[in-house]
Amino acid sequence: MATWWESLACPFCRGDLTTRELGFDCETCSRFYPFKEGIPRFLDESTQEVLMVSPDGDAMVRGYRRPNPALAFLRRIISSEYFPGKAWRLARNQTLAAPGPCLVIGSGVTRLENGIHLDIDDFHGVDIVGDAHHLPFVDNSMGAVICETVLEHVPNPAQVIAEAHRVLRPGGRFYFVVPFLFPFHGHPNDYQRWSQEGLASSFSAFSVVETGIHAGPCSAMVNLLSEWGYVLSGRRFPHGYVAIKGALTACLFPLKYLDYFAHRFPEAHRMAATLYVSGTK
Repeated sequence: MATWWESLACPFCRGDLTTRELGFDCETCSRFYPFKEGIPRFLDESTQEVLMVSPDGDAMVRGYRRPNPALAFLRRIISSEYFPGKAWRLARNQTLAAPGPCLVIGSGVTRLENGIHLDIDDFHGVDIVGDAHHLPFVDNSMGAVICETVLEHVPNPAQVIAEAHRVLRPGGRFYFVVPFLFPFHGHPNDYQRWSQEGLASSFSAFSVVETGIHAGPCSAMVNLLSEWGYVLSGRRFPHGYVAIKGALTACLFPLKYLDYFAHRFPEAHRMAATLYVSGTK
């Protein structure tokens, strides 16, 4: 059993958990959390279905469960996003190097060394099925928290940020990536965008906060123009989306490499595709 299981708690009352053969019992509120193929589930299947219902959400699940290697390879080359900056890499590496467990919120199929991977579905590599609004950990138990392009997909991001703050140890590091100038992408849903000032305000409970560009203005333009072409097609998602957006991205994607220069410009944040925020508790 992983040692981080000792930090688990009831996500609703934060009571101690007793390990049974088929799952966890909460000693305080008597809730039962089952194991499924060895993975603790702190999210019941009916709630999970509600969270995942949308055309974009269905597409995401299909892609995660039945990945297309050829399509994944093409997306690595012909894509709208380019990340040339050093500051976000340094912030992310510092977070990964922080001592203690590293909680990865909304991990999908991403695997990070020494990470505890939490998602709302049991994708390959997920360690815990749970809701980021109610993290199943005791206070001050994580050495680091990483959450990349997930915060826009939760109904109450302020609560998720507060939960990250709660489970992070004093001095522990966090690293989040969020969209700014970015098209709607419901995986499964899409609720918010942040500017640098908005990030600084949202993460004001942390003692040290640094914000910066993750993907720059040229990436933003490639993404927006390809999405604009799909909108003008008059179709309703998801009909024709991959074909139209993919064809336009194939024509426009070389422009994203201009971000090698543009992301350094002093006002590049005004049109950045994605931003990062990092710091300590």
